[in-house]
Amino acid sequence: MLGSIFALTSAFFWASAVILFKKSGEVFSPVSLNIYKNFVALILISLTMLILNIPFFPDKPINDWLLLALSGFLGITLADLFFFMSLNRLNAGLFAIVECLYLPSVIFFSFIFLGENLNTGAIIGGILILSAVVVGSMRKKSPPDKKSPENSPLLSSIMIGCLSIIFMAIGIVIIKELLEYTDVFWATLVRLAAGTISLFIIVLCHPKRKRYFNELKFSKAWLIALPASVTGNYLALLCWMAGMKYTTASRAAILNQMSTIFIFILATIFLKEKITTNKSIAIVLALSGACLTIFT
Repeated sequence: MLGSIFALTSAFFWASAVILFKKSGEVFSPVSLNIYKNFVALILISLTMLILNIPFFPDKPINDWLLLALSGFLGITLADLFFFMSLNRLNAGLFAIVECLYLPSVIFFSFIFLGENLNTGAIIGGILILSAVVVGSMRKKSPPDKKSPENSPLLSSIMIGCLSIIFMAIGIVIIKELLEYTDVFWATLVRLAAGTISLFIIVLCHPKRKRYFNELKFSKAWLIALPASVTGNYLALLCWMAGMKYTTASRAAILNQMSTIFIFILATIFLKEKITTNKSIAIVLALSGACLTIFT
């Protein structure tokens, strides 16, 4: 029950963060926003560990450190970078449909790395969820000179979003067994530190590094980026890791997938995104697939 509560809470926090990140993306580039939210999360988690007297350098095997570092590179450096790139091109409601790929990805990689069995219901459920992505991306043609997230190259944006979800799924599944005997705060800190360091190295080698660092200077954009970072990379991330620790990967994934519904609702309320027939059908398909995957 504890793991289920953490997983569901993570879904709500993440959905809220996506809405805020969508607004932040209007000012920050994907690279700068990724660096910013990582530093905010690192500071908050470090302070929390100090308050709770959790050791920063516990006596752990080197393999644990390396596995968490790899998880951070895949799930934070790569996944979050592709996440922001996709979110900047798609509206929040459409990206919520793309996020439906998370569930079948976790189930697939759980089968590969953890030996969890895939039944017929899981396979059919995955197909339904992938169908939701296709249906949700269908739209009417607009004039070529009209610039909006809906008119950006849709296929490439969806593919980038899918890559983000796949890297995210791999990053968490490979540390599932490790989390069962590891402190959540320490594991989160190591993942974040590894993801931040690798991203920082990439930026230093990037020809646009001056632009990225200039974007990180204090501005009004922090008013949106800060709460988004606290919600998405501190609260949601900790709850996500705890959900994976205290319940099975499959059960955590289905409850995490509720972020799709939360994003859809919040985008309608706060971003004034239209409720289209395609998106409504896509949500139903996604939920049906998710339920079929877990409960059969």
